[in-house]
Amino acid sequence: MSNRIGLTEAVAALQQELALAARAAMDNDLRFPVEGVTLEFQVAVTVDSQAGGKAKFWVLELGADAGYSRETVQTVTLKLGAPVQADGESVLVTSPPSAEKP
Repeated sequence: MSNRIGLTEAVAALQQELALAARAAMDNDLRFPVEGVTLEFQVAVTVDSQAGGKAKFWVLELGADAGYSRETVQTVTLKLGAPVQADGESVLVTSPPSAEKP
């Protein structure tokens, strides 16, 4: 299980994607405010005996729960509020501009 992705890394990847979308939106006339984000993960729970028995949640790939018993696989739903920029302003996103402009 060398390709483990923790919840921290998954949320950080989402933050990066939203930041890219916001930068792409800056020069577009049509932008969409992001009002919230809901993430749902299938996760495995493991306990690290060398780290004082702390639990760690690992995001599972679709159909890749082999090696974990059903009792250790959980569904985690994170409901995040509307993302804001460093100055507190709402994030606006759109799809990246196409190579062709009409």
